[in-house]
This record gives sequence, structure tokens and C-alpha cells, in this order.
Amino acid sequence: MIPTSDRRPAMPDTTDTPEEAPEPELPAPVWTAPPQHSRAGHRAFGWCSMCPDREVWEELVTWRARFNREHDDAPTPDRAVAPSEEAARG
Repeated sequence: MIPTSDRRPAMPDTTDTPEEAPEPELPAPVWTAPPQHSRAGHRAFGWCSMCPDREVWEELVTWRARFNREHDDAPTPDRAVAPSEEAARG
């Protein structure tokens, strides 16, 4: 018999899949901003350049990336499909 001080707990069976807890429901977003903050920035990203630890350039880059994504999804090409009449004349 093994002395009680040398006994180790049984290894858990890792073959079973652990039950995943359901994700908690998040509260509804509040589309307001603190005084002197950008309401549009808070509505779109949840922050703005007036928030602590944020810079103006970060908000500018984020807006630009958002608008570029909208144009990237557009069905129209960003270049002319044929040369203009002026370019064809030389």
C-alpha cells in the first residue's frame, strides 16, 4: 500500500470536451460621448481623439481606413476602363 503522503491526485481525463459557458449578454451600446468629445467617433468606434491615451492621428487614420473599406467594396473601378477622348487625341 502507498503511504498517504506519497499519493498524488488522479490526473483529469482530458479526452472529454469541456462545457463552454454561454457568453454573457452585453449591455446595449450608448451612443453618447462625454462633453467636448466627438459623438461621431464614439458612435463609430467607441472612442475619439479626445479620449485619454488617444491621439488625433489615430482617429484620422481610423476614419480614413473606414472610408477606404467602403470604397474598396464598391462595384465601380477606381480607374477608367478606357482612355478619355483627350488622351486618345494626344
